[in-house]
Amino acid sequence: MKTRSEPVMRYVTFVLTVTLSATILFAAEDNPKRGKVWKAVLKKYDANGNGKLDEDERAVIRKAYDANGDGQLDKTERAALVKAVNKGQGPKPDADGDGPAKDTDKWSTTGLQQANSMGGGEAAIPEGGTFRVFVLMGQSNMSGAARAARLKSPYNEKHDRIRIWANGRWEYFVPRSRFGPGVGMAHQLAEFWPKDTIGIIKVAVGGTGIRGFEKNWTKERADRTFDGRKGPLYKDLMNAVTEANKVSKPVFSGFVWKQGGADGTKKDLADEYYDTFKQLVSDLRRDLDVPGMPVFVLTYLNDEDLDEKAKTAQPKRKYIGAVLKAHNRAGREIPDTVTVHHGKLPTMPDGIHFNAEGQITLGKMAADAVEEFYDPALRSAK
Repeated sequence: MKTRSEPVMRYVTFVLTVTLSATILFAAEDNPKRGKVWKAVLKKYDANGNGKLDEDERAVIRKAYDANGDGQLDKTERAALVKAVNKGQGPKPDADGDGPAKDTDKWSTTGLQQANSMGGGEAAIPEGGTFRVFVLMGQSNMSGAARAARLKSPYNEKHDRIRIWANGRWEYFVPRSRFGPGVGMAHQLAEFWPKDTIGIIKVAVGGTGIRGFEKNWTKERADRTFDGRKGPLYKDLMNAVTEANKVSKPVFSGFVWKQGGADGTKKDLADEYYDTFKQLVSDLRRDLDVPGMPVFVLTYLNDEDLDEKAKTAQPKRKYIGAVLKAHNRAGREIPDTVTVHHGKLPTMPDGIHFNAEGQITLGKMAADAVEEFYDPALRSAK
């Protein structure tokens, strides 16, 4: 039986579908339903109180709900915004304008939104074997812009031994909208460990600099890459870890990192990258109580190939080469850290974000590295 609120919800979703991709976000016009939605959105996002949404204010909405970082809001991301508006929630600066984005529900914060769209319903953890959990963090190519509709069996089906932390609980790992490398990785590792369950906890947001992921997060540091309003992403991760420890017995078996583009825009950001990443690894190992937890850094090229490509560096990311070299340095100097060079993978039309084939390939490459780390025989056979 349909409730009275369902038609309104569908209407709100339709309005947001049309307007969030338009030049002007909303036009109240004379429609009372649209006027009601307009007022709710204004109440949350009209920071300067001028009665309209300026570009900066529309950008706040996109930053809060564009989980895959493609610059648009897909169906799942729009639904999250509609839900927040209906509940009276939504990112909003503190009274003095200096605080991070707020959200009364810790499971719908910016860092977890994309993972929430990958859950396929609540799922218990099998009693047998080890529950091997991997932490995945990064920006758009970790979050994933590849379309779930392109997935084929078995990646679009529930798996008895694969889970993702979504919506504040363990769920089956079945992407509904977009996906990243975790899908291919989890399925391959489930075959590698046929008696164990594979779990994924992912905190990823497109266009985010490494300082957005720091344990000792500050808005000032995060804003060096314009990420202050996203809030402390490390806290999102630890909220998930704390709750996961309450409801299951995870054995944290690896940290997978895919990030760097946002820090390639300025020299000082790039110069500090290695030390910032080293500290992040140290904090994670300590807080997860796994001193030797392996780290897998997904990056493009080795140092020699990067030097060859230096002449064609992206103008907007002039210092990306230094960031990628920091990835390589991490593999050489941080104990139990492996750098995975994936090279050029198939992308979407934008030439930046990996498509479905590219993301499945990347996930398998990550899984290969995990398998080699845990099985010395595989390493020596290479």
